[in-house]
Amino acid sequence: MILKESELDDVDIIHPILGKPYKEPGKLLTVTGSTIYFLKSFTDLEGNPIQLKRDEMKAIFQRYEKGLFLYLTKSNYQNGVLISTDSLNKITLYKHVEERPIPYPFLVSILSSLSSTPFLRFLVKAFKYKVNEMVLELETDSIKAKMISSYSSFESQVKYFQKLRMEERLIIR
Repeated sequence: MILKESELDDVDIIHPILGKPYKEPGKLLTVTGSTIYFLKSFTDLEGNPIQLKRDEMKAIFQRYEKGLFLYLTKSNYQNGVLISTDSLNKITLYKHVEERPIPYPFLVSILSSLSSTPFLRFLVKAFKYKVNEMVLELETDSIKAKMISSYSSFESQVKYFQKLRMEERLIIR
């Protein structure tokens, strides 16, 4: 269920589906939210885009007793997605590393053609950079979403989602 901004604080909608916000036993102050993700795609199960008010929204998960609340924000606009544990099919977390050339294709192509010496091979490598990111793919009974975040937060996010006790639906690659 996707909530509009005016419904984000409506406990009469949220609590029957997700219960109350999760409190870790024995801790006075607990962080129940995930790291910040950048939403890359948000579709129905057939792959048709679900229109949100804004593109390139930031996302954060908040843990509830019976599921997750996915907050989506962009500037002053907000949406919420209620994800009950029963509707959650799978969460996939993996590290993505990609080598990309710096956007000077003419210079890189000249250096590549001249890369017979070790120094020139070094220059060709210097004109490339690596993109390291963590990817989260989410699938429920009605939506699919793909999000990215910092590569360095991978281990903490694995622990965060393992605490949900949904081992058969959590895939870590």
